Amino acid sequence: MRSLLLVVLVCVFIPLSALATPYVPFEALGTAGEALQGSEEWLVPGGAPAHAMLSYDPFAKFGACCQFIATLQVADTSSADYGGMREGEHMLSVIQTDNTSESIWMWSHYYRLAGTDLFGEYVDAAWEYVMSHKAYNEEGNDDPIAGYYRRYNCSWALRALMEYSDVYGDPTYAGYGDSCASYLCHNPMILNVTTGAARRLNGLIMGWAVGNLYEYGQYTSNPTYVSKALDMADSLQGWAEFNPAKFHWKEWAMEGGSVMWGIVHSVFADDPTGAATWVATYGPNLDTEILPSAGAYQNAWRGWAALGQSTAAEVLDSPTYAGYFKHLADTLIANDGDNDGGIPVLDADPDNYDQSWVTSYLGFMCMDPLLATAGTPVATGRQSALEVVASPVPSVGLPNLAFNLAQASSVKISVYDASGRRVAHRAAGPFGPGLHRVDLASSPGWESASPGIYFYEVRTSGEVARGKIVVLR
Repeated sequence: MRSLLLVVLVCVFIPLSALATPYVPFEALGTAGEALQGSEEWLVPGGAPAHAMLSYDPFAKFGACCQFIATLQVADTSSADYGGMREGEHMLSVIQTDNTSESIWMWSHYYRLAGTDLFGEYVDAAWEYVMSHKAYNEEGNDDPIAGYYRRYNCSWALRALMEYSDVYGDPTYAGYGDSCASYLCHNPMILNVTTGAARRLNGLIMGWAVGNLYEYGQYTSNPTYVSKALDMADSLQGWAEFNPAKFHWKEWAMEGGSVMWGIVHSVFADDPTGAATWVATYGPNLDTEILPSAGAYQNAWRGWAALGQSTAAEVLDSPTYAGYFKHLADTLIANDGDNDGGIPVLDADPDNYDQSWVTSYLGFMCMDPLLATAGTPVATGRQSALEVVASPVPSVGLPNLAFNLAQASSVKISVYDASGRRVAHRAAGPFGPGLHRVDLASSPGWESASPGIYFYEVRTSGEVARGKIVVLR
């Protein structure tokens, strides 16, 4: 058992004054899409981002998100909700399994990135709650038209279980993961609904479901899960292609970026043939912006839209999609007005309305893709010998590189374009042990920052680290 002391939180009950976002009775849905400029087909066209890119350390922001959601976990061991994740600062009485599963992924992934089990006791408590409130027993029902919430919950359960099991090497909850996967296999949603919220929502939910089910099937080497995920994803692909506007549809807390992510992480993960052509065809239908007046779940929609854009950017190695993604991520970051790591669901919400699930969206859908783009090393259970982080990402011109040396060393840095041609190089040091930063833009040989994909290589006397850089206009 990990030895970190769980911080005891003293919380004052605040009456629920806003919509309980993670679950809304199905009959209460059906108005979100129409609130968007009077049309569910609404999309902000592509173009230059509405504001300049923000500069920040995505790892520091990810850590701040983890710290914030820890303040909303139920810490009273005598409570039936012990370990559960509260909805938000102003919604302390709403405690849900999906919020809790998201937090398990966040805290486990922090361990993966940092090599430090800072949130281990929180993870243990969260699992205790989840085991008493399993995803497939959550609110709603199993109805193939109206039972969206249990499918959404089971998808997050698989995401959390894979990350936790991989990082901690703990098989304790494998049976629960199989139960959630089985539930998704046996309870697909009907996609071709002609009216009401289900017309939009069911496909958006299934985008999230098929990607997670496929990856869980691969993770557990279970061909049944893989096959069922591909069957459902094939239906989802046809549903989306019939009307490409679905890639920016919005309903409840879901948005069409989930469909892009789900199909790429199932259909084209299984067979990459044609992936670039398909994404290039349908990627222009992704949202590039969510207006301040968009509707009740605008920061959730920004998260899913960002996930769709980052998926397209990865498949196409496209700085254009990377720029749209960064703009959406920046807009979420800008909502942290009190700099506590928490994010509200609406631009107009006060700083004490930050919500746990939106904050986890920021971590999973925005900060983690930024870290992956920066080539941040994985440190499962231990620190990597050489860690390098590029910042900001994406960048205008070459970014800074930060690295931590265990001992004194000279350092050689090279930057290559997509063809493998070296476009910049730098011999630096010797450096002493500790953290160092190097401005790549001042490297000899670098004259101008043409937009595109570049790769860096950092060599010390005994180690080498490599990563990808996305340079915008």
